[in-house]
Amino acid sequence: MEILVSLVGFLLTIGILVAFHEYGHFWVARRLGVRVLTYSLGFGRAIFSTRRGPESIEYRVGMLPLGGYVRMLDEREGEVDPAERHRAFNRQPIRIRAAVVAAGPAANVVLALFFWWLMFMIGTQGLLPKVGDLEAESRLAHAGVEAGDVIRAVDGQSVATLSDLRLQLLNGAIEQQRLPMKLDRAGQVREVVLDLRDLDPLGGEIGRQPTDILERVGFVPWRAPAHAEIAEVQPGSPADVAGLATGERIVGLEDARFEDPWSLIDAISERAGQSTELIVAGEKGERRVPITPRPTEVDGETVGRIGVALASRPLDPEAAGSMFLIERAGPIEAMGLAAERSWEMTTLTFEVFYRLLIGEASIANLSGPVAIAEYAGKSLVLGVSTFLGFLALVSLSLAILNLLPIPMLDGGHLLLYAIEALKGSPVGPTVEEIFARLGIAVLGVLMVVVFYNDIARLMH
Repeated sequence: MEILVSLVGFLLTIGILVAFHEYGHFWVARRLGVRVLTYSLGFGRAIFSTRRGPESIEYRVGMLPLGGYVRMLDEREGEVDPAERHRAFNRQPIRIRAAVVAAGPAANVVLALFFWWLMFMIGTQGLLPKVGDLEAESRLAHAGVEAGDVIRAVDGQSVATLSDLRLQLLNGAIEQQRLPMKLDRAGQVREVVLDLRDLDPLGGEIGRQPTDILERVGFVPWRAPAHAEIAEVQPGSPADVAGLATGERIVGLEDARFEDPWSLIDAISERAGQSTELIVAGEKGERRVPITPRPTEVDGETVGRIGVALASRPLDPEAAGSMFLIERAGPIEAMGLAAERSWEMTTLTFEVFYRLLIGEASIANLSGPVAIAEYAGKSLVLGVSTFLGFLALVSLSLAILNLLPIPMLDGGHLLLYAIEALKGSPVGPTVEEIFARLGIAVLGVLMVVVFYNDIARLMH
């Protein structure tokens, strides 16, 4: 089921974003008098094709949903009727060709703003940035942050949710800053400084998911005390062999008691292949159950698993509910928030690309279609607002990627037009061919890297 949801999310994401990107090229080309021959979503053999309008424009859907294209009348691709030559793309002045090429990324920027605008009006969901357990040697602990603190602002920017906190910390780490933070400690305002000057937020090992910046600084979200209730027992698992049943609660391990399922899971994980004893509560009271967690490989590490799915049942539902926030904005305020989010993500994305280029960021941070499908499925399950935010982020990323001065991308074409404008004549066919081959090579290497990262992460 998870694979199906990811596939649906991926097709929706690519379909919407590519359709709008190509429509940008299509719309501007037609408005500026360039004849359009084909509007295609996807590459390869057509699974759907039709012709519409007085100019018999072909609208098609290709088998490979990894992009799209708009084909225009062009003398470089074949003979053109003399009566139509004035509408050929290659005959247009630089300003028109540049406008047509830039229209695709521009359409994605507009779409990103629109999706974020909708998201902020519908309401954004998030967790309150309240600190749970702290490791003594973590960066937050060294800064003076304590368990139970709520982080309200970072570097002068208001922080409402964990997502806000993650973005501000990532920006600060990239800039190697000492970040002032405002905390709410039992109703009292406290100010501390978090030192991120020697933290590399963009490092990582190829084939593994990059470590979350929150984890890097030692942030563990506060969790409301809850029962670990058994929701499902896997047949043949250690839990099944030990006689555990759905509806029972695991309240302890050996002599330790736990107030949340996550601490219990951590304790079980540390006992792979070791005999231990669970404290289980049911209708007839508590009992002790001997069990040996099965060694299981997770992200390259051996952890213990007993084969149960746990449901978290808060002891205080009201306290647990206070951790979840839903913020809504009116149409005007949402426009400002959308513009602000777009600017933040644009500067962050360009910073990451720059650091990749100069070797200060690991290529492990690059993701491809498989990762997009995974995140699309997860965001789709979390609701309309989350999915809109995901679409906006990918749409903006698509715009920025296409504007990079890489041959075969929109930015590569714009670079050639800039050279043509400076030298007063088009780039020669030989140079253009070399430029195109270089682009194919660069994009080929990029595709290999992102696919390798995607597959390696799945393997781990």
